[in-house]
Amino acid sequence: MSEPLVSIVVLCHNYGQFLPEAIESALGQDHSNVEVIVVDDGSTDDSLAVARRYEDRARVLTQDNQGLARTCNRGAREAAGELFLFLSADDELEPTYVSELLRALERRPDASFAYCSARLFGAENGEMPSRPFSALSLIRGRNYVNGSALTRRDAYLDAGGYPEDLPEGAFDDWDFWLTMLDRGYRGTYVGRPLLHWRRHEAGSKDPTSRGETQVETARIRERHRELYRRASGLRATFAYALDRGVGLADRLFGLSRSQGLVDWAERASWRLFR
Repeated sequence: MSEPLVSIVVLCHNYGQFLPEAIESALGQDHSNVEVIVVDDGSTDDSLAVARRYEDRARVLTQDNQGLARTCNRGAREAAGELFLFLSADDELEPTYVSELLRALERRPDASFAYCSARLFGAENGEMPSRPFSALSLIRGRNYVNGSALTRRDAYLDAGGYPEDLPEGAFDDWDFWLTMLDRGYRGTYVGRPLLHWRRHEAGSKDPTSRGETQVETARIRERHRELYRRASGLRATFAYALDRGVGLADRLFGLSRSQGLVDWAERASWRLFR
């Protein structure tokens, strides 16, 4: 049986200096059936020229500057793979990124996306933790699913893609994962830092502070009022406490090193949510 085609959509706006490393990490996947697409979102540096050096191995698309959400949605529409992921032009993937997340989705056909933790590099080192998938933690807590999750393309398109009506950086990723949840799509977690997430001196794309203002959080909750209603009440509060316990156990004891425990925790959490 042939391996499924996976599309890696590299998103670039004025990141020409980092773009070669991102493209090389996409081309260097050990999964044999990979399509690489570079979408240049109206860059004014040398990004397009850099991307075109790879035209023999990657599709290069260009457009006037439209912002992240519209660029993501165009990339998803252009992708030929039944599964795809976004990669920011300043980030990098481990060579086993696609194969490990694909195995997770093959093991969990009920899941529509697989994600992992991220290793920070650049201006700051360390690991940006995530946790086993929990609908209640995604609703009542904060977003823990990175934007490079390996996603079933039909689910992404059915959910309408990234929201194009939000300001740049206003938790558009969290809004999208909540929309996926509202459509009945769930995720699964791979407990390894397979994504390298660049931190910048200027503080741009700061995963620990971006979007944490009360106004942005209130906007997200207003847009997903029905989900928040479902996540309230005594039963949901009890289930959320259990989910938080799972997240704490993962941080303290490395629960996610056992994929069997991750699968059990995710299925139990979903049953409580549903």
